[in-house]
Amino acid sequence: MRKIIKKSIALAAAAVLLTGCGEAVTPLTESEEAIVIQYSAGTLAKHNSFQQEGLTAVYPEEEEPEQEEEVKEPKEEEPKEEKPKEEKKQKTEDDKNKDKQNSDEKAQQVGESTFTEALAVPGVEFSYKDYSIVSSYSQGDYFSLDASAGNVFMLLNINITNTGNTAAECNMLNKKPQFTLNLNGDKSVKNEITILANDVATYAGTLEAGQTEAGILLFEVPQKVVENISSMQLTLEMDGKTTEIKMK
Repeated sequence: MRKIIKKSIALAAAAVLLTGCGEAVTPLTESEEAIVIQYSAGTLAKHNSFQQEGLTAVYPEEEEPEQEEEVKEPKEEEPKEEKPKEEKKQKTEDDKNKDKQNSDEKAQQVGESTFTEALAVPGVEFSYKDYSIVSSYSQGDYFSLDASAGNVFMLLNINITNTGNTAAECNMLNKKPQFTLNLNGDKSVKNEITILANDVATYAGTLEAGQTEAGILLFEVPQKVVENISSMQLTLEMDGKTTEIKMK
């Protein structure tokens, strides 16, 4: 095809050069001849259906067919493995053993002792005597206390005795004991902290050899509870330790 185009251009240029009205052909310079050839080639290419615009055909590259996108199939979720029943059972048994261990440790923390052993004052003995129920309590002209409506005071009478042959110092203020009274296995109350000279929880003084002081612990409890007392339990919290007090 390109050879045909070149030959056509040459013939067209020759025709232009040889065409005339009987007059002698005017010779052309090389530059003029080049102009004529270029013009003729452009005219021929314009009317040539096989030639694209311009002298040189640039054929577009064939586009490669688009590859179809792969359709990704959703991954199947792996079934969750259920823990064997034996493992679950073992875990339950471990929890029970752990609870039992915690219960045993708690039981070890709560010991049982007498008043004397629990308070641990050298040369001094504490012994529970009895209790009394009153709606109000007073001592001399400087202290008076009334129970709130529906409540009464329960006084635990406790003897404080120097069992040694020499004077014994007893300072419960430094020890800061706190007592809890439980009645009928249900109702628990803390002891009242007072400024009474014979309050066991705040007692501070010197006992001569063989001397006994009548001490008390004061608790405010519901009146209905003390109408029928089936059981009584006293615990002591002191120095980060909890001790159950033997009442008899």
